[in-house]
Amino acid sequence: MTGVDTRPSARPTVAPPPGHPLLDLPSAVSPHRAELEAAILEWAVRYELLDDERAREKLARTRLGELVARSYPTIIPSRVEAVAGWFTWAFVIDDCYEAWTGRYDEAAARTMGVLTRQPARDRSDTRLEAQLAAVWHRLAADMSTEWRLRFAQHMGHFLAAFKYEAVNRRTGRVPELLGYTQLRRASGGITPSLDLLQVATGREVPALLHEFEQVHTMFNRTADVVVWVNDIMSLRKELAAGETTNGVLVLAEERGIGLQEAIDEVYELVARQIDQFEQAWAELEFVMHRWHGLEPGAVEAMRTFAGGMRSWMRGNLDWSGLSDRYQVTDGVLLATDPSLVMPTDRGTR
Repeated sequence: MTGVDTRPSARPTVAPPPGHPLLDLPSAVSPHRAELEAAILEWAVRYELLDDERAREKLARTRLGELVARSYPTIIPSRVEAVAGWFTWAFVIDDCYEAWTGRYDEAAARTMGVLTRQPARDRSDTRLEAQLAAVWHRLAADMSTEWRLRFAQHMGHFLAAFKYEAVNRRTGRVPELLGYTQLRRASGGITPSLDLLQVATGREVPALLHEFEQVHTMFNRTADVVVWVNDIMSLRKELAAGETTNGVLVLAEERGIGLQEAIDEVYELVARQIDQFEQAWAELEFVMHRWHGLEPGAVEAMRTFAGGMRSWMRGNLDWSGLSDRYQVTDGVLLATDPSLVMPTDRGTR
């Protein structure tokens, strides 16, 4: 990078400035926080996903159940185990890919295959695939075909992004802003996480309503807010790890500015994204009020979905300040075993 100080020792201010609209979003926590933490650890232990005791301690300090409790504050008890299981899988595979290089397309195809088959376990499954299979059939049990297809598509985007992040990491290349915006929305795993709002609350938005232009805008702006704020909070960790796919670095490189200036610009961007979200919601309420034949249950499901997206934007911020995942740059990953990703690995680590 040209003229940008990226030393991990630099300590820019990462909190949003006073009066930022992110701080006006409601902050809430599910009463099932302890159950979520316990379920996450149980999934990891049952399927032997963690490297060792240090990794187990890292998972505990990550406070992943806190993230779920803040992002899904109205989660119903019957959905706690399944949603916790998906987040266990997502954080483990994210760390796996940080330590693994290999046949990305083949590995992604194997994972996607888990979402399209019957519940029975395939003997060739990796432990991580077996865990996902168990989680997926709990998540999808009561959901429509349209929801399943949407979730699968977002999962595919999430898995594909690992390959491109690895290329940037290997070459030390900082992506350009326009391309980065598209890649980051996929790589953060936020889009399937937002799909899970409808699982967690037991209120599915009808497929046609979900395709309204305003809903797409709200969904994308929520995803963008979460990943851009995540880039600020994870900056020190990613600098220490040699990660280059980070929005703060992208802006610093593109604008030729320092890290603190780039962080300030990111928060200005986030403020505009929240404003776009609220404008789209106001338009959607207007449309729904005049949409002949739209049932009250559909309107309530959409309101619940909108509230959940606000919870995600604020919950991610609150959790980031509590979790050791970004506060402590100890280099410990939850999992680095290549056999979690592929049964036999001919790649290199």
